[in-house]
Amino acid sequence: MLRSALLCFSLALLSGCATMADRLRGSLTPPSGQAYAVVSLAGRAFNPDSATLGLTVSNAQGREAAQDIASLTTDTVFGEEGMSPAEGKLVLLTLPPGDYRLSSVWAHWVEDGVFGADMKIKQFKLNAPFHLEPNETVYLGEVWVDMSFLPEVALRDERKRDFGHMRRIWKVEDLSAVQIRPLNQVLPARP
Repeated sequence: MLRSALLCFSLALLSGCATMADRLRGSLTPPSGQAYAVVSLAGRAFNPDSATLGLTVSNAQGREAAQDIASLTTDTVFGEEGMSPAEGKLVLLTLPPGDYRLSSVWAHWVEDGVFGADMKIKQFKLNAPFHLEPNETVYLGEVWVDMSFLPEVALRDERKRDFGHMRRIWKVEDLSAVQIRPLNQVLPARP
């Protein structure tokens, strides 16, 4: 019984990976007149089985342009062969050309408390701008969320792992046209 459940779970994971590979057909060329933004959404939690992450991208007018979610239970960024995988998801966003910003990231997880399970939710307001030109693919780096006693978010460059995932899991061999522009948090001006 357990063996067949594990087999079904493994097949479900692989089918999700195959779907992205099938969708891309070996190329990270966006649809005509559009652009791709690639960002990894990953994190760490004491109990990853209950942890979910999400991100929101806003356009220049401040309206929501895209969202995505990663489960630390089912999503994995594998990287190159032999690398330690990260719990999370490599996200591919299809957007019209223009100015955007990663406006927020949220985390939802469960911690064991004195009186039982304690649900936690934390939202991080960010201001990490990026620009997309028509027909380009841009790697924005990693959004890392640590769901510990003092939850925090960090923007990091994990291109070696993420490009390895694109080659190995998404089946895209030629990544030479991918622009590398990791996100940076823009702090508000002081008065």
